[in-house]
Amino acid sequence: MLEAVADPVRLRVLRHLSHGRTASLADLADAAGVHVNTVRPRIAELEDSAVIERVPGAPSGRGRPTIGYRLAAGWSVPTSDFRGLAQLLAAVALRAHARGRDLRAVGSEWGRYLQGRPGGHDVHEDLPQALEQLGFDARVEDSALLLDSCPCRLVLPDHPELVCELAVAVAQGVLDGSGSGLTVGERDHDVDRRTCRITLVAGRRPGAPRKRPRNRR
Repeated sequence: MLEAVADPVRLRVLRHLSHGRTASLADLADAAGVHVNTVRPRIAELEDSAVIERVPGAPSGRGRPTIGYRLAAGWSVPTSDFRGLAQLLAAVALRAHARGRDLRAVGSEWGRYLQGRPGGHDVHEDLPQALEQLGFDARVEDSALLLDSCPCRLVLPDHPELVCELAVAVAQGVLDGSGSGLTVGERDHDVDRRTCRITLVAGRRPGAPRKRPRNRR
């Protein structure tokens, strides 16, 4: 269940289906506020997990009957987005005096884990998907990863930079696992606007320091 609702797009799809309705792929894309090509792999994941099921439509004229989707029997959508749990875990990390390098190591390992799953390795798709699982709205444009609706201040109001550091480390882990040769460069994190722009550059020289983020308050 946690895996199913970890991604914002999947969660919006499930909420749309939560009232016993049946919806087409186009309906679900519209409900999630994304393109059909973006929602399609999420639908496949939910089908594979037996969270939703297909409902063949009645034939009408020529061509294949339309396909609808509904929640599988016995499945219900959680009422929480688990923000409280995220805040609690963040507090535990602070109490344990987790250092920046610890967060970077964990984030990088998580990014590599996500990238190690079956499927193609296209950073333009993989990076946004990985960051969406952490609560960010993400996209890749040209040579930058753009994050909106950053949950940094929501999760850790007094230390939003730590959540940003963790997200950047996940992005680096995805890049490392993709074999793209790209690495995280400079980033500009606007805490108040909840946005972040992360430059993607060709692989850096081993051992070279990364530039620190600018956290604007």
